[in-house]
Amino acid sequence: MSFSANNFLFDDVFRTPSLDAFAVEDPTLLNPQKLGGENLNSPVILSVPHGGNFYPAKMVEYADLKEMRTLEDVGSDIIIFPLIDLEQCAIIANCSRAIIDVNRPETALDPKLLSNADNRNEPIPKNRWQRYINSGYGVTPRLSSRRNPLYKKALPMSAIQERINYWHKPYHQLISQTVSQAQKLFTKTLLLDIHSMPQSSPKLPDIVIGNFNGLSASMEFTNLIIKVINQFGFTFSINTPYAGGFITECHGKPNENRHAVQIEINRDLYLKENYTISSEAVSKLTDFIEKIIKSVTLIC
Repeated sequence: MSFSANNFLFDDVFRTPSLDAFAVEDPTLLNPQKLGGENLNSPVILSVPHGGNFYPAKMVEYADLKEMRTLEDVGSDIIIFPLIDLEQCAIIANCSRAIIDVNRPETALDPKLLSNADNRNEPIPKNRWQRYINSGYGVTPRLSSRRNPLYKKALPMSAIQERINYWHKPYHQLISQTVSQAQKLFTKTLLLDIHSMPQSSPKLPDIVIGNFNGLSASMEFTNLIIKVINQFGFTFSINTPYAGGFITECHGKPNENRHAVQIEINRDLYLKENYTISSEAVSKLTDFIEKIIKSVTLIC
């Protein structure tokens, strides 16, 4: 799939001043992709799970698209696109996070979103994901970032399972397959999971490094990323307020030399009013990620 929207047949367009979203009849057009890496030669696998702005038309008939769009990590994919080539790959989620959140486990089902019949039959995990579910941000989010409802009626479990089968499982399969491929070439690999975060109060730093509180990656990688951050003059925090989600938890296995780090980028660095993206700022962030890749390659 090309980066150009001109190669798609879109059934509807939800416009913003600079970034559009698309409702698509054919669900296969929303499949996650491995872009680049045909001749993989990098220990770093890029992951962009929340940049998708494609919506399955039949699944948003009873939804509020304006509220759904608030969950998009605007610009997170644009930052890494220039880095993709024959040797460097990225795993991209095209389907919107509001439809299915690949950074949550399949079991993170929200009973307030399910129809009553399904609600009684589906066990809810009693683990760390419970608080996300209670907040409305399970594997299929119930609320927007403004905490407004996304759907006008409850969903059957079959609809959520369809989303899991179409877009959740394939995303994680692509990561696993690509990491395994990279492990044949390098002694260690790093999954770099790229996100963007909204500005909030108290003031967030420019970058948040999430290593799942030390469980998804060795400090060797965290310290390396800190060194690059300092070279670029960014402010940062570690695991606060974002320590990582299901992607880092699932794919970060330091004891198997498979490391995973989540990078949250403050949108204030590159997103202007009316969703206008600063090309100059994005270019600096692309250079920042590229520097991390080059630095990681030297130790792998």
